[in-house]
Amino acid sequence: MARTAHERVFASMDVNQDGRVTFAQYEAWAGAEAFDEVCRPALGSLFDLADTDSDGHHDRAEFTRLRHALGNPADNARAAFDALDEDGDGRIDRDAYLAQIRSFVTDGSSSMARALHAQAHS
Repeated sequence: MARTAHERVFASMDVNQDGRVTFAQYEAWAGAEAFDEVCRPALGSLFDLADTDSDGHHDRAEFTRLRHALGNPADNARAAFDALDEDGDGRIDRDAYLAQIRSFVTDGSSSMARALHAQAHS
């Protein structure tokens, strides 16, 4: 299911179906509608795969495994988790996680992105 959702994301960007996505294609594709229609289900499926206890939240270990699987370094995962765990309860809610990514994709801002930017420049 996750693979199918991600293939749908790629296909929606690859408008000329040549197997490649140029920056111009991505730029034309990106936005709230694209996120809501194809990215949210794809990213949600990855969240669900990493949610090993199926409680709708990630603890630090689940989140770190997801970020590691996506190729992010451990310190990156720590900073992102801390930024997303706004109430400090040690968990990240699925909908809040997806809302942060949507915010970044649509208007370029999110607490996770700010934390990662700050970490990169420290």
